[in-house]
Amino acid sequence: MGETAQELVSGQRSAWQRIVTHPFVGRTSDGTLPRETFDRWLTEDYFFVRSFQVYLAELSAIAPDDEAREVLAGGIAALVPELALFEKAAAERGLDLGVEPSLLNVGYSAYLLSTVREGWPAAIAVLYAVEKAYFDAWASVRDTTGPDTPYAGFIANWSSPEFSAYVEQLAALVDREQLTPAMELGFDRVARFEIAFWDLVHG
Repeated sequence: MGETAQELVSGQRSAWQRIVTHPFVGRTSDGTLPRETFDRWLTEDYFFVRSFQVYLAELSAIAPDDEAREVLAGGIAALVPELALFEKAAAERGLDLGVEPSLLNVGYSAYLLSTVREGWPAAIAVLYAVEKAYFDAWASVRDTTGPDTPYAGFIANWSSPEFSAYVEQLAALVDREQLTPAMELGFDRVARFEIAFWDLVHG
């Protein structure tokens, strides 16, 4: 992580602490999260990831060069097994993935898509914020999650070496840009959306 990416994360120190210590993350890791809470998160996040596919495709269309497009292509490809993970878990748990998402979820998804119109620097900062928040949160509990914990597979998915490498690739793209107020605002909004999303599903 270079200067611009580091400045963005450093500017969200308080919010980042709330993200990595959120009770939803901790209770998912230690196995004490109620089944209905995880089910609510699974259906909400499935909608988000489906919307995220559209967002990444739109962002790829404004990417400045082949290097950036290649990084985003890797992110798009990774969503295929991720969605399969959701679908398998939903089938096992008897969940309907077509349920109406929360308005917060719809708003978060719409916000991400709207940032594409703000141009590449702001949009790549926003994407980095989303993926960095998820990696840091799940990596914070990766080493204390037992293999028999019901949700271990999900935690492993977002704290894997492969996902870590992808987040670092995004940081490198962010570092090519000079920090702007629009980048800082986007990063801040994502941090607040992530906390609100987990507050919502955790109840």
